[in-house]
Amino acid sequence: MSQRARLTTLDALRGFCLLGILVMNIQSFAMPVAAYLNPTVFGALDGVDGLAWSFGRLLFDCKFLNLFAMLFGASLVLGGDDTCPRRRLAWLIVFGLLHAYGVWYGDILFTYGVVGMLVVGARAWPPGRQLRLGLALVSVGPAIALVTALAFDHLPPSLLGALLEYLDARSVAGELTAFRGDWMTQLPVRAKLAFEGQTSALIYETGWRAAGCMLLGMAGLQRGMFEGHFASPRAVLLLWVLGLASTSAGLAVQIAGGFSPRAWVFAQVLHEVGAVPLAIAIGCTVVGLARRFARAAPTRAIASLGRVAFTAYLMQSVVGTLVFGGHGLGAFGTWSRSTLLLAAFVFWALQVLLASLWSRYFGRGPLEALWRGLARGDFSLRPRVAHVGQPGE
Repeated sequence: MSQRARLTTLDALRGFCLLGILVMNIQSFAMPVAAYLNPTVFGALDGVDGLAWSFGRLLFDCKFLNLFAMLFGASLVLGGDDTCPRRRLAWLIVFGLLHAYGVWYGDILFTYGVVGMLVVGARAWPPGRQLRLGLALVSVGPAIALVTALAFDHLPPSLLGALLEYLDARSVAGELTAFRGDWMTQLPVRAKLAFEGQTSALIYETGWRAAGCMLLGMAGLQRGMFEGHFASPRAVLLLWVLGLASTSAGLAVQIAGGFSPRAWVFAQVLHEVGAVPLAIAIGCTVVGLARRFARAAPTRAIASLGRVAFTAYLMQSVVGTLVFGGHGLGAFGTWSRSTLLLAAFVFWALQVLLASLWSRYFGRGPLEALWRGLARGDFSLRPRVAHVGQPGE
């Protein structure tokens, strides 16, 4: 596969990932944190809303974040030293802080910047070493969750209280009041949630998973994952089966346990274990389709979104918080889960259209150009040469 064809495939996969991420993020734009983790504490869970939640939990939650992190790891390799990777990662941390505290607490840019700094030196490693360490790192989060579940009745009160805060309804009323208020009213709650995501969550879960997936992406790039050579159709089918079996078992444990906090922690072990093979299966499937239909208009349109992924990701947050926050339309806590799922698909389709129109005139997104300019001094919207694989290039 030529370099240009490979990059188009990567762009199409990145653009598709933005749909998967939005399906889950829109719930956090529109509902309290506990509703994302425990759907029984807020909002309906019967009929089509129950199906919408199960659909998101089974096929989207963690899977597309894992896949996006793999793409980010691959992009660190493709960018090489010419892209000033450490300066770019430092600026990504700055963007992440502004995003988390100014717009939406669920930011991933800070995590990618910090973790990227730690793994960027692994770009030159052999793929086998990247693969082994990546698998080890993605296993840390499920291992911590398993120990937590087994020792649940003996956890220190402070740790148990921090865990239960977002697994029951105790935080719901405060978040409803805050996020239905103006920007300054939201700020203390948003800052608290953002800080927890950048400290305790990073240390106990998201940091390990992001680092492991970035390394898996580096190994996958060298093994042909993004060229359709990584696994045979049978192997991809096996990954689908294993991933769906594990995440379905987690879903069953959660429902059978009445969505109790302890059942949720046990379910999370199965959920995270299954999310990695399922992310790889989704990625291989999308890559295969993108290669097969490389000349098709939908593929090219989705690839154009992938080339402005940084701008599109932040656009989702800005628009989402404006629609649901009290500083905008004030719809926080008023949309059903099924409506949110439909809205995610509609908005993503709109983003694909806008990206296609933008790409007719410009080679980079506006925030991609800003990010590149801050790191390398080139703020142009149209690249002088064909872009490399990293968003913003």
